[in-house]
Amino acid sequence: MTLNNGCTIPIIGLGTFKNREVTKETVKSAILEHGYRHIDTAKVYQNEEQVGEALQECMAAGVRRSDLYITTKLWNNDYNDVEGACRESLRKLKLKYVDLYMIHWMILPLDYESEDWHVTSPPFHVIWQKMENLVKKGLVKSIAVSNCTIPMMANLLAGCKIKPVINQIEIHPYLN
Repeated sequence: MTLNNGCTIPIIGLGTFKNREVTKETVKSAILEHGYRHIDTAKVYQNEEQVGEALQECMAAGVRRSDLYITTKLWNNDYNDVEGACRESLRKLKLKYVDLYMIHWMILPLDYESEDWHVTSPPFHVIWQKMENLVKKGLVKSIAVSNCTIPMMANLLAGCKIKPVINQIEIHPYLN
């Protein structure tokens, strides 16, 4: 499928949420035995290192990096250091860039321990500008959001230079 920035994304991908202890073997099998090319992970899944090891082994077995599509996500406790979080994910994934970097579960971080519940991070338009800088620096090819409500999206779009390529809505069994 072609995204709004001209990049293409495989329609089917392997999500790596849960089962951290089998992530490496699952990713290797998906790529080498079943032809998957899109692998989706996130900092909060705590498996980027296992995914990275699997990717390295698959590339050593002849799969070209350019044939893979790797997604990872910015977690809400990293809103104050978007580039640092991205670079840490790249280090764990053992990659120079990711194909898609998303703001995962867009929620306003509040300090619930304080009397006034003050906001602990920059507003989303500032976070988005930092995401746009990742594209400019070549650390990511595309940027997107996850679980972004319509009002949040309208606010983000009002000031962005690079539009999100996706708003991934995640449905988990425990939320039903």
